[in-house]
Amino acid sequence: MLHYNFYKSEHSSNRLLILLHGFISDSQTYTNHIETFLTQCNVLTIDLPGHGKDHSSTDKTWDFAFITEQMNQVLSQFEDYEFSLLGYSMGGRVALYYAIYGQYEIKQLILESTSPGIADETIRKERQAIDKARGRVLEIAGIEVFVNDWEKLPLFQTQYQLDDNKKQAIRRMRLAQNPNKLAKALRDYGTGNMPNLWGDIKRIKSNSLILAGELDEKFVNTAEKMSQEIKNHQIYIFKNVGHTIHVEDEAEFDTIVLGFLKEEQND
Repeated sequence: MLHYNFYKSEHSSNRLLILLHGFISDSQTYTNHIETFLTQCNVLTIDLPGHGKDHSSTDKTWDFAFITEQMNQVLSQFEDYEFSLLGYSMGGRVALYYAIYGQYEIKQLILESTSPGIADETIRKERQAIDKARGRVLEIAGIEVFVNDWEKLPLFQTQYQLDDNKKQAIRRMRLAQNPNKLAKALRDYGTGNMPNLWGDIKRIKSNSLILAGELDEKFVNTAEKMSQEIKNHQIYIFKNVGHTIHVEDEAEFDTIVLGFLKEEQND
């Protein structure tokens, strides 16, 4: 079963907000948000396969069906709660898949800087090759070389504007990951190996909030396309931030997420 941490709300609430992190990260990425979220609901953080304190067997294939079954096992311990699911980037891809195929109903779905996969088969094959190549770098060169390269990706350029303490905290979390497990995660459930869900997201019944940062043009476009397919949705584009919204604008992120959850609770 996946490693998780449960945080009890300071108020009486039957809502459980499940938080899924991105690649080369872990549940610590939400540390600065948990106290705020607890003012309104209970919180559950999960370490996805190959990340943080996860101990998933490396003999298994960590595909989306495997992760969904592992999440089912975790959520089976919280059946008295109403589930809200928030996923960032890789975690958002898992969240999308779970909202369609998971055992438990997701009442509210929050998607931060994420995608339902790659529709074009040629581009998908190219991404699989990239994921495998990145996996080899992790296994051969090690975590520090990989992190140095990862931090130079255009996707994370807006993180250069963060204060030094935040940048160092992100770097420490990345360097703390296991390179061999990260390589397996890339091969097993990286973007290239994600099922193409573009034809399936119209089946999502959850009330959904789609988030993107305006400086992250690729994911703004993806967010707008998703908003045309997901029926019960709101979309919010954050000003002056990039891919990692919950890090680059913590206060606004919390305000928008809590506002959505409260609004849905009052409906």
